[in-house]
Amino acid sequence: MRDILERIEELLSLQERLVNLLFFSGLQKIRLNINTAFDLLYHNIELLDLIEELISTQELLEEETLDLILEALSWMGVIFPAIEDSCPIFLQGIAQGDPLHRIRFILKGVEDYHRSKDYHHILRVAEELSALSNLLKYHLFLARRSYMNLA
Repeated sequence: MRDILERIEELLSLQERLVNLLFFSGLQKIRLNINTAFDLLYHNIELLDLIEELISTQELLEEETLDLILEALSWMGVIFPAIEDSCPIFLQGIAQGDPLHRIRFILKGVEDYHRSKDYHHILRVAEELSALSNLLKYHLFLARRSYMNLA
């Protein structure tokens, strides 16, 4: 579990650097090359998978772990719209559900768990994290394949 937490902290540090760059640039959306946008999405998908694994392996989450999870998901809410123009699959085009809406739902689930310590809340969060990760992986795979065919 310590390895998972360390990797989450590394990915969180990458998220923070990107968000700082966004804030310093003063832009709400930035134009990235397609490979950079794909890499950012892969890192965020990895983060979703690690959080889901962490949640699934513990019955009671510590306050520090909950804070890391909330911070990572919150940064995703900033990063995803910022790279939307750079990624061909992105958010409006995903018919199965807006990832930002799902992230807000997951955040609410984590907050509900934090208040009640009801394990069922966190199980629903783990299921939603897995579903969101799989959705993004699928669309990213299709986009990457389409992009490579065009190139």
